[in-house]
Amino acid sequence: MKLQRSIMFGTALWIAAFVVISIVMFTPWFKESQLRIMATWWIVEIPVVLLLSKWYFKADPPTVKKGFLLGIVGLAVSMALDAIITVPLFVKSYAVFYGSWQLWVGLVEILALCILAGWEFDKTFTKQS
Repeated sequence: MKLQRSIMFGTALWIAAFVVISIVMFTPWFKESQLRIMATWWIVEIPVVLLLSKWYFKADPPTVKKGFLLGIVGLAVSMALDAIITVPLFVKSYAVFYGSWQLWVGLVEILALCILAGWEFDKTFTKQS
């Protein structure tokens, strides 16, 4: 596993989430519903995670295990950035932020997509005997 590259993956993922959610939350139809905002991110998250995973796996041959580890490191970096930047500046409550079921759905989705990327891209690079 390429640790520096996986940290960059997590940082890029956090930036993408921050930008998308920031734009969506100021759109009039989305303002009234946190669920709409998060559902939009969950949809946008699919291509974002898969594209970032593809970028990561260009330098490190993919496997399911590496996909799982990439997801764990990416989530750790994203959650650390949330703890350092998002919560203190915007949410003001760690309990509210980390207690949200919507956050956890997104985190599980990211991990599942990373595992899927490791598995799917592995089939591309593995020679059939």
